[in-house]
Formats: sequence, C-alpha cells, structure tokens
Amino acid sequence: MRDVDTYDYTKIPAEHREEVRRLTMQIRASIRSSIDCGIDAGKALIEVKSKLQKGEFLTYCKEAYTESLRTLQNYMNVARLSDCYGPEAVSKVPSRIAYKLGAKGVAPELVEAILAEIAAGDIPTFAIVVERINETKGSSSRSRRAGVSPEELDRLAVMLVTALSSAQLASFVGFLAGANSSAIGELGKKCGLLGGATEAPIVPRQVSGTIFG
Repeated sequence: MRDVDTYDYTKIPAEHREEVRRLTMQIRASIRSSIDCGIDAGKALIEVKSKLQKGEFLTYCKEAYTESLRTLQNYMNVARLSDCYGPEAVSKVPSRIAYKLGAKGVAPELVEAILAEIAAGDIPTFAIVVERINETKGSSSRSRRAGVSPEELDRLAVMLVTALSSAQLASFVGFLAGANSSAIGELGKKCGLLGGATEAPIVPRQVSGTIFG
C-alpha cells in the first residue's frame, strides 16, 4: 500500500483532479479493511475510471497502488456484484467466491443460485464454484455453436419424451451422441423428413408425471 502519491495527477483533466485524488485516498483506506470495504474500494475505482481518459486507468492503477491489477479488478467485480444483489447478500460470501461471481460472463442464474445457497448456510468451496461457472459457460458455448437456444432444446425434449418410451429415448440420445451430421441426415431421410419414405409413422404416446409436466 502506498502512503505517498506516486501517480502524476496532472494527467487527469483539471475538473476531476482533486476528486480523483480524494477517491484514491478512500480506496487505499478501504483496501486495508474487510470485504465490505473492498466493495467501497471497487465502487470508488469504477468512479475514478469514469473520470479518466480512455487508456489512462491502467496507468493510474499501476502507479497509484501497490496491489496487483487482478486485486483491483476483484474489488471492482465485487462492487458490481453488490450493486446487482445488495451489499447484505454479498457480505456473506467468502471473498474469493465473491470476486469470481462478480466477473464478467458469469450467468446471472448461477450467481443467484449460489447466493441463495450461501444465504441458507450451504457454502460451496471455491473449486466447486469455479467448476460450476465453467460448466455453465461450456453449456452456453455449445448451445451457441449448435445454433439452438435453451428454449428450443426444452421444446424438443418435451416432444421426444412424449413420443418415445424410455428405452427408445435412451437409444435415440445415444445415437445422437455418437452420430455425425451425415448419419443424422440419413436418419432424417429414413424418417421421411428429407424426401425419403418412412415405414411407419411415430405415434405419440400419452405420458404423465414427466419433469416437464
């Protein structure tokens, strides 16, 4: 932590210079304290960034603080998390988890689920949180590559559960897991979907008590 200014405040527009200097002192004091004060530091950092010219914030962070850029980014992450979900909820979250949940690209649904678990006293480990974030990002990425939305996947799942028995459904899913696009196209032809003939139509069966019901 620097107690003597090493950043050249003359690089800041005159109308913001003293305000940024004041915020810098506030940030330094907050960093010395708890996660709650880390939220304050993050909010002040975000405010400072809004007052600097484009590209200057990185230099400011390097010259005004001894903390790493990652640490300062963590404070900004937890500040944004606090803005979204409230400081009371975030104050219960272990700091490493809070920093991770506040990062860009983390699904809001996952953040809400983990915050609810922590509020109920079920605190996951940091490793589990990272794993769940990666799984969510991977699932989202696969859906985007396939060009299929989660809603469309749900609709198709309902159709399959309605039309097929459990054994048939398991066989079909197993086929899709190992099939390439040519095999799937050939299946479509055999089912009469792409110009071929089908031996017998698939007759929907009546089901109840599914996870979609």
